[in-house]
Amino acid sequence: MPTAHADTQSTLPPELTRRILWRLGPLLVLMYVAAQLDRANVGYAALTMNAELGMTAAQFGLSTSLFFLGYILFEVPSNLFMHRYGARRWMARILVSWGLLSSLTSFVPNTQWFYFARFMLGVFEAGFYPGVVFYLTLWMPARNRVWMMSLFTMSIPLTGMLGAPVSTWIMEHASIFGMTGWRAMILVEGVPAMVLGLVAWFFLPDGPHALRSLSDKDRQDIRKALAGEEQAAAGAVQPGNARRALTSIRVWGLGLVYFGINSGIIGLLYFLPQVVKTFKGSADYSLTQIGLITSAPFAVAVVSVIAWGRFVSNKRINAYYVIGPMMLSAVSLAGALYLSSPLATVAVLAVGTSACFCSISPFWQMPSRILTDRAAAAGIALVTSIGVSSGFLMPWFIGWVRDTTGNFQLAFIAIAVAMTVGSVLALLLDTDRGRVAMPEPVLE
Repeated sequence: MPTAHADTQSTLPPELTRRILWRLGPLLVLMYVAAQLDRANVGYAALTMNAELGMTAAQFGLSTSLFFLGYILFEVPSNLFMHRYGARRWMARILVSWGLLSSLTSFVPNTQWFYFARFMLGVFEAGFYPGVVFYLTLWMPARNRVWMMSLFTMSIPLTGMLGAPVSTWIMEHASIFGMTGWRAMILVEGVPAMVLGLVAWFFLPDGPHALRSLSDKDRQDIRKALAGEEQAAAGAVQPGNARRALTSIRVWGLGLVYFGINSGIIGLLYFLPQVVKTFKGSADYSLTQIGLITSAPFAVAVVSVIAWGRFVSNKRINAYYVIGPMMLSAVSLAGALYLSSPLATVAVLAVGTSACFCSISPFWQMPSRILTDRAAAAGIALVTSIGVSSGFLMPWFIGWVRDTTGNFQLAFIAIAVAMTVGSVLALLLDTDRGRVAMPEPVLE
């Protein structure tokens, strides 16, 4: 069993951590905001796009599912390409290609072309999120990384907080080449990704070895801090053994935990605007007002994620830090739509939204205990692919429930069930939750 001293080594000096955070954090956050904006803006577009293209709620859900199908199919290959070619080149390629295609989606003439565009957007964006998760493992150990992941995760609710009012305002007021509002919005919101792709090409270092502002001592401190995790993980998955990572029961189990978390994210990002549209008296809401109401739960989540990340950054992460937020989110989302007051519904949705996002950064410390190097690139991509498969299954199901029942209540209960199952799996997978020392992972 590792000593307390070995555990202490798995932490970077505070001053070095701050410098890395300030160097990488702002760019990574902006990149993920652009990603979430290009994914989720169709949720706002659906307020008018569905009628223009003649789509039902189930057909809209299918278009969202097709995005995630493309994403899933190319997730692992994309992450392995990043491992081979480096973060700078591959991230720049991902950002420019998906930004361009996202803007071109504004010209689709019918539902079938919209399906195709969403599928290809998933193909082009594949590998971005797991790529960043893997990228951060090159810079800092789990105890420092949990705070960085909290900042990165904050990008999702931040996009909802800012994207909802901005997107609906553009839809209501912008006029570009005579386009309808949703088309103008999608055209404009693909541009930031392309710009950030160029920024990444020039300013994103491939790793500590490529960042000139680091001294030899800084690089040595980083290698020393990562050594303990790498040695522990070597007992589970050899650094170059990607195949073993892809066939690991524990890796697949972690993917199912992420499936539960991501089910909540999918329901909130893509369908919350339409949920607000079903509120009593919502017929009198303008698009901008729907956007402002939608942004409220995400605004609360931004603050919550930052506070939770600061709290858990000083803790030894185990499954309880994942399970607690997941179960709180499940209960909140299952009950929110049965409340008669729109204000109470939004308040409970804010709790559920915040808890859902707070579970993400502690969760991503679990795969790093058993995966390093090429195995980490493949294993993290697999965990993400399994989790993201909720984006293939849930949107169509949520849309079908809406078409069949006229509301989203049963759909949100299904989301809560998925999160509950994920919580149980997290508890079973984390054999280290009762220990103080570093884990000794074993892959079955």
